[in-house]
Amino acid sequence: MKIAVIAPVLNEAQFIGYSIMSAHPHVDEFIYAVSPKSDDGTIEILRHIAKHYGNIRILLQSKYDFDPMDMKAYNGAFNDCIDQTRCDAVWFLHPDMVITQWKDIQEGPLAWTVNMTSYARDLNTVITKGRATRWKNIHAKKFGLHYYGGYGSVNEDFYYSDITGTSYRHYGQQFSQYPFEVGETGIEVAHFCEVKPYKRRLEKMKLCLKTQMPNATDPLIEELAVQHPRVTLEESSEQFGKFEFQKSQVPLPAVFAKYQDEFESLKKEKELLCHQRTA
Repeated sequence: MKIAVIAPVLNEAQFIGYSIMSAHPHVDEFIYAVSPKSDDGTIEILRHIAKHYGNIRILLQSKYDFDPMDMKAYNGAFNDCIDQTRCDAVWFLHPDMVITQWKDIQEGPLAWTVNMTSYARDLNTVITKGRATRWKNIHAKKFGLHYYGGYGSVNEDFYYSDITGTSYRHYGQQFSQYPFEVGETGIEVAHFCEVKPYKRRLEKMKLCLKTQMPNATDPLIEELAVQHPRVTLEESSEQFGKFEFQKSQVPLPAVFAKYQDEFESLKKEKELLCHQRTA
């Protein structure tokens, strides 16, 4: 079974190179819908990997100048990636996810889960409570597979129109409730979701809350966002669900040490070019 990694991408230079190199030995294709607004070195890293390592196809078009709050454009980025792939299955491997253990995927189910360890604060702190530990993010490309849902909404997910029609019900980690078989892979992934800078975490949380509370005022959204434990990175009350953090005893994935100099040099070149243009 051939697998394609897909994702919409906007300013993901911090981890996308490591994500790709962790998956490169195991998947057949990478298709990213990259926003031209990306100005942090993401595009340079993708072009570098495509040139030197292969298997990357970059969809770099003006229509991917998508606003996450524009559901049509946001979903369109995902669905264009699905349409473009020649593979049997697609894997929404977030650009800040790094594979730490691979196991071959057994054909049969329509979707598969991977085991997830989420990181916060730094590369040595894990979220032990508050984030899902199994994610259904690999899907067979058949039966009208498509992506649907507003950014951060409760029903944002992959669906099969031939099976689910226009019903967009998301069952979270209750995988037996889906109207199709969901298999386990045993693949282990590190998700560096909350290692990003404070401003990035805050803006993402504001977008999520705005989707979930469309009638809330901007000041209320701001007030709630700055208190959320995925922003403060502090253990929380039950207001947002219980979050706990602890130091990890697991060493960093080997791709960090192997490719750090290579990817950091590309980001520095981008920063220097931007500085020269504004000087």
